[in-house]
Amino acid sequence: MIVGFGAIVVATAPAAVAAPPTDSFYDPPANFASAAPGAILKSRPVTVKALELFPVNVQAWQLLYRTTNSDGSPYAAVTTVMIPQGPAKPRPLLSYQTAYDSTQRECMPSYSLREANPLDLLDSTKQAPWALPPLEFALAAAGLDKGWAVSMPDPGGIDNHFLTPRVMGYTTLDGIRAAQNFAPLGLPGKSTKTAMWGYSGGGIATSWASELQPKYAPELNLAGAAIGAPVPDLATALNTANGRILAGLIPIGVSSISKDSPEFAATIDKYLTPEGRSIMAAAGAQCLNKNVLFNMFRQVSSYITVPLDQLLADPVVKREIAARTRPPAAPTVPMYIYNGVNDEVSSIAGVDKTVAQYCSTGTSVTYTRDGLPDIVSDHTIVALTGAGGAFAWLDRAMSSDQPVNPPGCRTSTVASTLLDQGNLSALPDFVVTTIKMLFGVALGQGR
Repeated sequence: MIVGFGAIVVATAPAAVAAPPTDSFYDPPANFASAAPGAILKSRPVTVKALELFPVNVQAWQLLYRTTNSDGSPYAAVTTVMIPQGPAKPRPLLSYQTAYDSTQRECMPSYSLREANPLDLLDSTKQAPWALPPLEFALAAAGLDKGWAVSMPDPGGIDNHFLTPRVMGYTTLDGIRAAQNFAPLGLPGKSTKTAMWGYSGGGIATSWASELQPKYAPELNLAGAAIGAPVPDLATALNTANGRILAGLIPIGVSSISKDSPEFAATIDKYLTPEGRSIMAAAGAQCLNKNVLFNMFRQVSSYITVPLDQLLADPVVKREIAARTRPPAAPTVPMYIYNGVNDEVSSIAGVDKTVAQYCSTGTSVTYTRDGLPDIVSDHTIVALTGAGGAFAWLDRAMSSDQPVNPPGCRTSTVASTLLDQGNLSALPDFVVTTIKMLFGVALGQGR
């Protein structure tokens, strides 16, 4: 989020947003439906930037690939794939899902990693400077510096969905398949040791992928999935984020569901004040950081005409929110899950329940609960303090021939993940990687 990842923001009034520049790369060929999920439809070399400014010294491409929509129909998505400079060779693959939390192409990793520029912050027709992926990139880049290949998919696909059931999982899994199929990366196909990682919106995508993988992509060699704050209970999140620093996530969620369901959109519209309609329109047109900035501490009661509980009880609203609740599943990939006990978006009760359900089906889970007091935004703070522990766990998963978790489940509650031994051990990786990116030093050189 904007606070947690240190973005420098300048307030401007929400305004109508122009469509992103036409780019035929995102248009799948006419016969793409006959391709297998994960098949590459197009590719192009690209330059990616960290923190919106610094070209990253790696080899990078974008792949348009065939995937699956929520209703099972053919769909397409783009992933940005990278390896260190030097000859292609077999290496592990990290699929990093960002918290893009938007329904605009400019906010997706494939666009914002290339085009975002902080000098455009005051240009109301451009949204990419407000996107989160360029700020999250430092976490994925630490994997590149380890010598891994990295895939950063657009979980919403070419139509830029968010929260749509199953889609974020399908696009993630097929992005892994596409990376494995892309010869310039040098990966050994489906035997490639692969891990997934995501927090918040990225955690939602990684959760869907982990749960769908046993049936949808059983051939993948998944060594681990690190999932932070996966928001398993959307209805609770709409209540607990209300009036908090991340209150802007509420209109993002509502506008995202409205994009999927005209019936939901019409139902919500009946409850909105004129200001509420303006807020929802802006939320659907803007990137995450801008939505959060302009809606900090906003109470939903200021832009709806009935109590929030009454709105959530509407049958259409209730049905669409329930459709976005992941059903009980039995992931087979070893998992590392982390969440703040006082997280105001991803409720600890919901994550506790999810972990218990996973464990009851035999999934191997290491679960870390961060006991940081409720200060400003635990959701934002744990995104930073928990990243090191997740990365250290992923490093063990990638480097060992043995399963990263022993059988069964382990749960621990710590005073703060900042002081966790895994976080402390991984912190130098993030610092060194960031310095290298700032000065154009090749990541993962010689690895």
